[in-house]
Amino acid sequence: MIPLPSRQVHRIRHLFETEHLALVVDAVAAGNSPAQTWADNLPEPRAAIIWDGTHGIYFVGSVDQAEAWQELFHHEIAPAGRGILMLYSTEEAANALLAGHALHARERVFYRGGRQRLPDWPLRLPVGFQISEINDRFSELEALSNFDDVTAEIESCWNSVADFRRGGFGYCVHDAETIVSWCTAEYVSEGRCGIGIATVPACRGRGFATLTASKFVEHCAERGVMPHWDCWTSNLPSVAIAEKLGFHKLETYSIFVGDFGAI
Repeated sequence: MIPLPSRQVHRIRHLFETEHLALVVDAVAAGNSPAQTWADNLPEPRAAIIWDGTHGIYFVGSVDQAEAWQELFHHEIAPAGRGILMLYSTEEAANALLAGHALHARERVFYRGGRQRLPDWPLRLPVGFQISEINDRFSELEALSNFDDVTAEIESCWNSVADFRRGGFGYCVHDAETIVSWCTAEYVSEGRCGIGIATVPACRGRGFATLTASKFVEHCAERGVMPHWDCWTSNLPSVAIAEKLGFHKLETYSIFVGDFGAI
């Protein structure tokens, strides 16, 4: 299998047909998302893997060379990605790539769009809280509790925090001491992005995530960026926010999850 530098990722673009996969490969090709990439051959690849370096593996194309892909997985991915791994592929490819391993299918839902539906979001903020753009107030936000969690979210989807500050954007809700919710751009390519969103457990159910996402969507609309929302179908609060903000459901799809901590 042939490793591909980011400047050659365009060679496998045709294999990523569905929109949730296209969002990923375009961000990798743009150099905005960390990944290792392999193809079965050049100049006409028939199969490819993108691995984000942590939990996500994206396999597309033919499974004719299953043994070679299995060897790549066991030698390159499994040793460095121990723990829970999520394989984005067809069921046939999952069974071929990870033959002999226990896998569980789980459903995700993918949305596109998002039109501002909360024009009065500033009035909905509880007294003492505000929404700040992360890059604009980075040095001030660094002093607040939970900022480490914000940077951990960024580092999981960008090559570095510095890259995020150059090419990304995001918002967080906070008071004078603590960040309670944040929403950051991920899988960024020309004119579109994905969304990473989280709220600290003690503050869930108070509408903070909806307010943060509302500001994020407003920012996207102002700058001509198409946001995308991707979550587990079982994450009903996340689904509710996406639909409240007018996101349009494109597809429900399955991925395959396995625990490889013992490899």
